[in-house]
Amino acid sequence: MTRNLNQQLNVTRHGRGIIPVVMIHGFGCDQTAWSRLLPRLEAHYRLILLDLPGFGAADPAAFDPGRHGDPAGHAEDLAALCEELELEGAMMVGHSIGGTIGMMASLLRPGTFRKLCLICSSARYLDEPPHYRGGYSQAELEGLMQLMEQNYLDWAGTLSTVALGDAGTPNHRQDLQQRLLAVPPEVLRPLARSIFFGDTRHLLPRVTTPSVIVQTAHDAIVPMEAAEYLAETLPDGELVVMQTAGHYPQLTDPETLAWVLRGCLTVSDR
Repeated sequence: MTRNLNQQLNVTRHGRGIIPVVMIHGFGCDQTAWSRLLPRLEAHYRLILLDLPGFGAADPAAFDPGRHGDPAGHAEDLAALCEELELEGAMMVGHSIGGTIGMMASLLRPGTFRKLCLICSSARYLDEPPHYRGGYSQAELEGLMQLMEQNYLDWAGTLSTVALGDAGTPNHRQDLQQRLLAVPPEVLRPLARSIFFGDTRHLLPRVTTPSVIVQTAHDAIVPMEAAEYLAETLPDGELVVMQTAGHYPQLTDPETLAWVLRGCLTVSDR
């Protein structure tokens, strides 16, 4: 990928605060997924948003099928973007796989982030009984991928309903479904397989940046056991549970999420 990443990844800036916060959207979304959250954070932070290659308003030329079908390729770009922006000691807020991408970028460019906030993130979605529960069996994930291959529309509708759970109103479900459908299948399918069958647990012991795992109390995509595993395995991890439901709290409960994030995004001398 040629640089200038600032333009290619459609970087936008919001807020009047001093503390820089890089916000990384999750699977099937783009930076507009944060829109309901921004007004609740802009007074406190200098927010830096981006669209990952293949998503939103990122330059189509920035997308490389060979690299961006895997979160590692996105992490390389994020680390390079932070280098380009000369970020040091920033905060990171990432949703779902966006949190994992931010965590991986922190290893590629140490010192970029002073704190990681991972919202509904997971190191592994596949169950490995009896020692690890990621939330899905091999057969369940293969079925999800098969539906994605055979009927993209039905897959998007099913995933939207499951992911939002009890927190999802009809408007929320339609919103998320349209976000998923806006991403070309050739972008989303290989990344979905890489995410759902991938495993980043081996990276966790290397992450020395203080990390806060923000997990909703009822998330059909990431079970509480997976969130607890993250918090327990990261060398400096902390679990904060939101008393709300769904995998996309930035869409369904931005007020509570903003309150939680303001507590997490504090500056310490550590």
